[in-house]
Amino acid sequence: MKRTISRLSVAGLATLAVVACTDTTSSTNSSLTAAALSAALGSVPVGYGDLVTSFIGAPASDAPLAGLWVGGGREASFDRGGLMGGGMRDEFLGGVAFDGRGGHRGPFGGPFGGGLGCTGTFDSASGRVVCPDASRNGITVKRSAQYKDAAGAVQQAFDTLTTNSVNTQSATTGTLTFDRAADSASNRGPGGDFGGEHHWGRGRGPGGKLLGDTSTVLTATTTINSSSSRTVTGLAQGSTQRTVDGASAGTESTTGTSSRGSFTASRTVGDTTTGLVIPVATNTTTRPYPTAGKTVRSIQATLQYAGESAVSLTRREVVTYDGSANAKVEITENGTTKSCTKPLPRGPLSCS
Repeated sequence: MKRTISRLSVAGLATLAVVACTDTTSSTNSSLTAAALSAALGSVPVGYGDLVTSFIGAPASDAPLAGLWVGGGREASFDRGGLMGGGMRDEFLGGVAFDGRGGHRGPFGGPFGGGLGCTGTFDSASGRVVCPDASRNGITVKRSAQYKDAAGAVQQAFDTLTTNSVNTQSATTGTLTFDRAADSASNRGPGGDFGGEHHWGRGRGPGGKLLGDTSTVLTATTTINSSSSRTVTGLAQGSTQRTVDGASAGTESTTGTSSRGSFTASRTVGDTTTGLVIPVATNTTTRPYPTAGKTVRSIQATLQYAGESAVSLTRREVVTYDGSANAKVEITENGTTKSCTKPLPRGPLSCS
């Protein structure tokens, strides 16, 4: 399935003002550097919000308000704490409280282990509760979960007393298309709805950059393929801590035309969480942060215009928890590494 995505622009606010007075089909000879791809680190592929992951991504339902490399509307940015991909989800930072119902709705709690719920059907062959496939804006979302008690026996449904572990698996696939000419025809301009190039990406406005330079995308076709799996243990009544292990991986491939010429662009995104431990709180106000474990996050983006060399940018974040109120964060961007700390649950990175 394909879906036409409107509200797509690649230039910053000042560039848009210039483009409005010039021919968008003209070419530019400016060189492209890795730094120009920094916008690609601010989000993850659209549909990543339907996965279980540390990234804050846009769900498939937001596809009409998202675009290439700006896949999250308000979420398409580094968070105020300096982490990429829209930032890091609150349950990884001690930003989610237990609600007093045995703690089942606390961080990584509930029947889907912190994922999104559904009314599913138990499949005896796989031992999983399978959600109906959902098609949203040309993206297919698949989701399932497996429940086990403390002895490792598979359960057909989540039990608030005896279910001890939940494994959640999700996947998103689809193809999105964009046509600037068709989009411009429906532009209502200031004061109208979110239609038109100046209003794409709810909460972002024209300041968001697509390809990271001054070119304007004319047409684009983007294919996404992402998946995740996460296991949460320690959910049974009386448990004193939860342990989280999981991984996600996604690809986003785009071909299109622009004012600079035809182009190809791609992103590879992923994260891995190992041995993340969350103490179970006994009250509704405490928001315990992780006391052990590690989360590794990475994004690699590549862009190539016809007749030019490809340019790539890679960033890797390793977040380590040691029981203190500050997580250690090691950031490597295009081969340069810096060591940082991040206060939990809130606060900016402090790097050396």
